Amino acid sequence: MFFTSEVTAFVPKPTNGLVAQAMLGRYFMLHIICGTIASLHLLIEWLYSGGGFPKRAIAIVCVLCGLALFGGKFINPRLTVWHQQKHQFQLKSDGGLTVIEKTELEANVVQNAERKFAIWHGVSQIVNLAMVILLIWRFWHLTHPNRQDSLITFGQQKRNLFAK
Repeated sequence: MFFTSEVTAFVPKPTNGLVAQAMLGRYFMLHIICGTIASLHLLIEWLYSGGGFPKRAIAIVCVLCGLALFGGKFINPRLTVWHQQKHQFQLKSDGGLTVIEKTELEANVVQNAERKFAIWHGVSQIVNLAMVILLIWRFWHLTHPNRQDSLITFGQQKRNLFAK
């Protein structure tokens, strides 16, 4: 999306990569906010229903939040640094205005940054894919409840008492 001809005509390289990284930072923050809301929802449902604690549902939400934190706080800052080294520039903040300043780096630093950026960008995409797969799996189990399935919460079991 950020690297199509239409976008690069409006936002040329390497600035389009900066835009993509800013969006990814907000994307991971959205995951953390949604995970917090989901955790609170599960805890309030547990307190309201008085049933068993939804251990597995909370564990899934915690794994998703952990992956979002890993992506947002570990991978994304490193990708930003390697992107700047790869394209040989540095962001300078001067009185609220951020300016792109060209820098000259050694060839081995640039090659190392290109290699690390490629590897960790792939890891970031795998983390995103794992999050999507886990969410789809969880929604599948929520929409297809099974009596023997321990993933459903007490409130869902209570609602399904008369279903047959």
